[in-house]
Amino acid sequence: MTDTINGPLPPSVFVSAVATDSGKTFVLRALTRSASRSGARVAALKPIETGVAPDPRDAIALARAAGRPELAHAPGLYRAALPLAPYAVALETDAQPPDVASLIARVRELAVGSDLLLVEGAGGLLVPIDRQRTIADLALGLGLPLLIIACDQLGVLSSVLSCVESAQARRLRVGAVILSQHAQLADDPSPRTNQRILQERLSCPVLRFPRCADDDDALADAAERIGLAAALHAELRQHPRL
Repeated sequence: MTDTINGPLPPSVFVSAVATDSGKTFVLRALTRSASRSGARVAALKPIETGVAPDPRDAIALARAAGRPELAHAPGLYRAALPLAPYAVALETDAQPPDVASLIARVRELAVGSDLLLVEGAGGLLVPIDRQRTIADLALGLGLPLLIIACDQLGVLSSVLSCVESAQARRLRVGAVILSQHAQLADDPSPRTNQRILQERLSCPVLRFPRCADDDDALADAAERIGLAAALHAELRQHPRL
């Protein structure tokens, strides 16, 4: 088993964001269900989840979309009741922060036998895991390309461009930027131009994920309709790892 775990991962991607509540789980549920209903065995994981009182809701939602409910409660992943960054939880409670190397090993173990690995980060890309490491270190340790999610609203331009620069400075490949419309403000005119401006400045695809029903199949339909599922497959064929 050790040789299998240390072997190459299946095609994989790490979903991160510019900030918390950007729509990461919605987008990842969409990709998970789209791949799952096409016949792929998907490992959709959230290695770090805080604010779990009592259940890891995001991890449960991803596991349900994959049709593999056991993944939500797999041992060896980090869960905390306080809705804080893991390092902040450690400071507040004196509990040890998660060990990045152990999380990487556990993700690799849970990916064994899967056709596709989809990993969701916690909050934004630079959320502190411990005193030195961030979510970016988890993605880099796994060697996965990024999908960066951001709300399609005023302020997203600087946030996305800063996040992409930060990722690139850490040798992380950005496969695509997804502008999520799940929290769009009614009087905000910026979504009319956000996608165009970002696409002019970035070499990766910039896609818009529309508002839709909070349902796995509806989310998957949206991902397929806007070409997100196809873009993911193309990215993984060209760059399965960093």
